[in-house]
Amino acid sequence: MKQLNKYWIYVLTTFLAVGISFSSVASVSAHNNHHKFHDEYEQLDPKTKEKVDNILSFLKTDLKELGLEIPDHKEKYEQFDKLDDETKKKIKEIFKQLKSGEITKEEANQQFKALGVNPPEKHKHCLAFENLDETTKTKVKEIFKQKKDGTITKKEADQKLAALGVEMPKHPMHESYEKLDEKTKEKVKSRVEEAKAEFKKIDVTFPKKFDYLTK
Repeated sequence: MKQLNKYWIYVLTTFLAVGISFSSVASVSAHNNHHKFHDEYEQLDPKTKEKVDNILSFLKTDLKELGLEIPDHKEKYEQFDKLDDETKKKIKEIFKQLKSGEITKEEANQQFKALGVNPPEKHKHCLAFENLDETTKTKVKEIFKQKKDGTITKKEADQKLAALGVEMPKHPMHESYEKLDEKTKEKVKSRVEEAKAEFKKIDVTFPKKFDYLTK
């Protein structure tokens, strides 16, 4: 149950951080593959989960040693893990009301504070759209729709966004990867391929955020 709680908390904090509005379209799209991995993870038996955890733990350690920045979401979960079940239920209810439009993001944040929970910081993807006019927001929304449908590639989407003056924030791990020299990048690619092969052996989908490093 603890792992399951962490999953809905992850979704909750993502939606609260960006707001249940236009800005969530980009962020939810960006996290889509991450959520797919967690959906599959939750269905695994304990023994396979342990194997997955071990593979990812060793992979992250090795990638850090090669100079990659691997975000740690531990702090995000810690304040929630310390809460009792009754408070967690209240948090889920706040999220439900926010998503349905019954309350605003500001009202949700106030209720969170009343429960002794710090509202999530504003997501970088939200900041990328904060100062856009409504016409540009509509165009950006359409670009993300086309990208999700497969009508255009990620590269084409990025080009269209750039033409509108919108620059999507890069994942810290991807950004640090781009700063590496070619020799180190090859080592990173080789290590990720090893982990990918291990996932294949246990018939589990490899997380897309790491698969990016093999391109």
